[in-house]
Amino acid sequence: MILALEASTTSAKCLILDTRTGAVDVRSRRFSDEGPARDADGVTAELLALGREAAAGRRVDVIALSSTWHGMTLRHQDLSAVTPVYEWPYTGAHGEAARHRADPEFTSWFRRRTGCLVNASYPAFKLAKLVRDGLDPRGLLMLDQGGLIFARLTGRIWTSLSTASGTGMLSIDTGEWDADVLQHLGIAAVGLPELRPHSAWAPLQPEGAALLGQPVGTPVLVPGPDGGLNQIGDRASSIGDMTFSMGTSGALRMTTDRPVIRPDTGVWTYRSPAGWLSGAATSGCGNCVDWARRRLFPDLDYARLESLLDPARTDLPVFLPFLFGERSPGWDDRRRGGFIDVEPQHSAADLYQSVLHGILYSLQHCLTELVALNGAPRRVVLSGGVLSSPYWSQLAADVFGMPLEVSDLQHTSLVGATRLALEHAGADPDHPALRASEPRVILPDLSRTALLDVQRERYIRAYDRTRPAEDLALVPGGI
Repeated sequence: MILALEASTTSAKCLILDTRTGAVDVRSRRFSDEGPARDADGVTAELLALGREAAAGRRVDVIALSSTWHGMTLRHQDLSAVTPVYEWPYTGAHGEAARHRADPEFTSWFRRRTGCLVNASYPAFKLAKLVRDGLDPRGLLMLDQGGLIFARLTGRIWTSLSTASGTGMLSIDTGEWDADVLQHLGIAAVGLPELRPHSAWAPLQPEGAALLGQPVGTPVLVPGPDGGLNQIGDRASSIGDMTFSMGTSGALRMTTDRPVIRPDTGVWTYRSPAGWLSGAATSGCGNCVDWARRRLFPDLDYARLESLLDPARTDLPVFLPFLFGERSPGWDDRRRGGFIDVEPQHSAADLYQSVLHGILYSLQHCLTELVALNGAPRRVVLSGGVLSSPYWSQLAADVFGMPLEVSDLQHTSLVGATRLALEHAGADPDHPALRASEPRVILPDLSRTALLDVQRERYIRAYDRTRPAEDLALVPGGI
């Protein structure tokens, strides 16, 4: 009996698999605090309450954990909070990142050492900002949300190499915390978790056992990041496999046989539990769609909105999806989003449709850089909330101009965590209950791709026109 728990960007999620019967029980519940800086203890309590509720009356044999990349919370040694958890959408350290980004020598050095880019989303710069503002990190622990949950359950201060690779503090070459990076950023005094492989586990301790209603000693796997676990869930760990995730944020992750780093691209290099990833991630995706629906059509659900969309339209406004700052491809957290080329005849439906298009043009912009660096992917697996919209799903294939396999697995990162738990238990990680049905493929309409290429060029011109000037005065404030 496997219990997989995930603290995602917006929701608590759990999956229970009974390997004897093949029964799978998946549950999710939105967090009461969905902000980019949120109460990590509250998130922990809500996730464990969901897990306890789902597993009630069943004895679990292995517990697996998933969380987001790039989260950071500072803790006292007793795990009491010093700060909230600053998740990936939090851009309060934009000033700190911009100061470092102004030094080309540093940005190149930092990229070569960590595989990450200079951006406010990374814990390295969030912590550097706090220290610059006067916080003394001596005697404190830096954890992410998954690490805090693991510590509450097991008493161990551990993190996985995969999770650590998204902090901006892990050396690509050694697989250890990079002392030179920590020293350069002025954050060497903070306590960091012990680095462990994805297969590491620790026994459930009395406090955690009480919270989950499970026996003391139950194995708990070290947490993995949802992005890395997506590769495992979708069985996309062969060289050239790419997952294309469109949820709250958007991400393209290609499995590679080695770290791939080139300074003139917006591509990052992280570790998955199965190897190396070359990827790009955008901050604006489903969150921009939610914003547009609330602002433009607060009384309509998504199904009714779908009926207002016109696939034949080619004169839509341009939408730049940087409402939450920019990660890939430009990694400029000062950038903001909005509409361009809006004309009097454009309706609210046109604006909404242009949001869907702009998000995909941004992701296609990222794909161009990934392909230039790694070559074309041998297969692309599409997952996330995009699949609930037939229009948007087909548009994705048409914009990319390539076939997209559809992942019909629910909560792919949870499935990935479950596969790792099965591996730990000596069972087949490809349990039949976790297999997708016969893969469905969305084929592009290449005649429409040619038309959309023209619209994508309008997007690229708008992107270039609105690039923040390097000499712009930095906005004061931050964390």
